[in-house]
Amino acid sequence: MVIEKVGIKFTLCSRWAFPYHQGRIPMHNYFLLELLKDGMDIALISSQNEQNDTYYSKKPISFNRISANLPLVYWRLVKNKSLQNGLRSLQDWCISQAMARAVDSQHTDVIEFMDIHSEGYAYLRQNLRRSRKTKVIIRSHTPWGLLRSYYSNKEQKGFDGWWSIKRENYCFHACDGVTTPSQDLKNKLIKLYNLPEEKITVIPNIVDTDHFMPLPRKINNQPFTFLHVGRFERAKGVITLTKAFIEFAKVNKDCILINVGVPRGPVYKYCHELLKSANMIDKVKFTGFVPYDKLPGFYTNADVVIVTSEIYESFSYTVAQAMACSKPVIASNIGGIPETLDSGRLGLLFEPGNIESLFEKLSYVYNNQARDISKGAREYVINNFSFEKLGAIYKDYYMCQ
Repeated sequence: MVIEKVGIKFTLCSRWAFPYHQGRIPMHNYFLLELLKDGMDIALISSQNEQNDTYYSKKPISFNRISANLPLVYWRLVKNKSLQNGLRSLQDWCISQAMARAVDSQHTDVIEFMDIHSEGYAYLRQNLRRSRKTKVIIRSHTPWGLLRSYYSNKEQKGFDGWWSIKRENYCFHACDGVTTPSQDLKNKLIKLYNLPEEKITVIPNIVDTDHFMPLPRKINNQPFTFLHVGRFERAKGVITLTKAFIEFAKVNKDCILINVGVPRGPVYKYCHELLKSANMIDKVKFTGFVPYDKLPGFYTNADVVIVTSEIYESFSYTVAQAMACSKPVIASNIGGIPETLDSGRLGLLFEPGNIESLFEKLSYVYNNQARDISKGAREYVINNFSFEKLGAIYKDYYMCQ
């Protein structure tokens, strides 16, 4: 992809915007906008709430919040899974059409869409017969094509899954360039969607190493502390984590597990029952939602950080943030996670969903008091994922100086 001029207008179109959401997609969006706002005319188009209106009103960024005003927002209340997926797809498409029209009104030079929603597809289809001058970039975090094998037939192998893969395939081929946060994801996109290697550029996600850094521990005389940060979902491996920790805590009394995330849903209820049956309720703490600015404190007071994803992860912010804080990491050997850990050199990898494998790693770090496991981890993050390292790479790609 070649962009021939500097001082161009860049538009980011994404459902998920910081600070309302704080996962890997909104964090990528946030850092991207922060990097490009100097020297480029920046616009953000999002479908999120008023919290972002207030936040971006203080930034040199044009913020356009889209609302589809549809009665379909209650699709989650529909019990029939097929009908639920159909309504969700319809709502998704209506929002995408509204966002694509908003993009057209921006008269932008370069625009980035996420791979996981339909607005990129809607925009590219709308501009198919036009002499399109806008350069379109697709940021691939984790396409549905890679998630499909994990979910059941009802969840992702019906119309919803078929439609997701169809639009992804179209976008990847019709756009001007694709970026991924890891080499592993690039390799999988080439194979899955038959994309030319030169169309895909690996640009890792940015980690704020000034925000996430080693700090003196604030809580003394605390039991050996394992920390899990993430959504309480089956895909995040929390059932595996709960079962492995119960077995571990039976033989190692001086330990606790802290879960940073909102404890809700059927998976949480199931794990809570497991803990109750094992008389381990007092061993596991649930913090509820923790804002971004408070996260470093939890890393500081942890002995080990655990990432138990059982679904494809192109890049784990939790792994990288823990490394930036010089904390030992136990993580699933899946997707781009080994890459983040420098092929496992800077952390311990276990087989996803394998309770025995995780138990073994928990025991290892506990008995060795996690000595030397994270040695060199912060330096690796600074050299590969920091603002200083990636700032010029991002700017060169989007501005092509």
